[in-house]
Amino acid sequence: MFRTILCAALVAAFFTAHAPLWAETAVIRHVWTVDTGLFEPESVAIDENHGAIYVSNVVGYGKNGQGYISKLSMSGRVIAAKWIEGLDAPTGMVLFGEELFFADFNMLKVADVKTGEIVREYPAPEVNPCFNDVAIASDGTVYISASCSQKIYTLKDDTLVPLIEDSAALKFVNGLYVANNMLLSGGWQIWIWDRNTGKPLANGPVTRQADVKDIDGVAWDGEAFIISMVDDTRLWRLGADGVAAPISEEAFHAVDFQYDFVTGLLVMPRIIGESDHRVSAYRLSFQ
Repeated sequence: MFRTILCAALVAAFFTAHAPLWAETAVIRHVWTVDTGLFEPESVAIDENHGAIYVSNVVGYGKNGQGYISKLSMSGRVIAAKWIEGLDAPTGMVLFGEELFFADFNMLKVADVKTGEIVREYPAPEVNPCFNDVAIASDGTVYISASCSQKIYTLKDDTLVPLIEDSAALKFVNGLYVANNMLLSGGWQIWIWDRNTGKPLANGPVTRQADVKDIDGVAWDGEAFIISMVDDTRLWRLGADGVAAPISEEAFHAVDFQYDFVTGLLVMPRIIGESDHRVSAYRLSFQ
């Protein structure tokens, strides 16, 4: 699904400080919204092979056994509000083959999407890592961000081991994106890393705008990155020059969304208010 990303251009040009000038205009069309059966939806995973969308529901961040994963149809119908139950604050998810990998407080868990059964669990080697997002490279290498301990772990020989430990670069580390040999991490700012060595691929963060911070969701749209932020209700687009701009002024309140740039389907969990929790699907294109 991933196309080649011009990592060299991203590294070389992100110091640019001029105002963003987008050649494309975002066209965003609402398709459907689900607003029942969800509580603190955090992340989604689109499963085109089975015609399903999985949604993690945090239900209070902690080891409380109240979290769950919902299963929706591609048309926005609730197939199972509590498809997998008894979880501890499930957050980031990623689909790999027939398995769903997801962060669950202090564990990485894997579920079989055909049965909904958890088939493997990998505990954190520390007490309170606050596991957040999961990304998987095309070769099957797994990465998971730890927001509290400011680390990025990888799964090696069925054990979670730290790959990157940098308290400054990984402040509030959150969303992850991986392609080729590049690993991109969100959080207070966006950094890019060599996913094999854990070394930074640039001398500093990609994002240096004062209004671009605390990045949650990160997705590739075929030409640039789309990002959501904790304290900004809009979606932004980050170009290869390191300059970001909102794609619209609409208040999406998006958390960890997923975008399939082949079909243009954008699916996002949305926490509008204390009791207004939704998942919405849009068609997104650029003209």
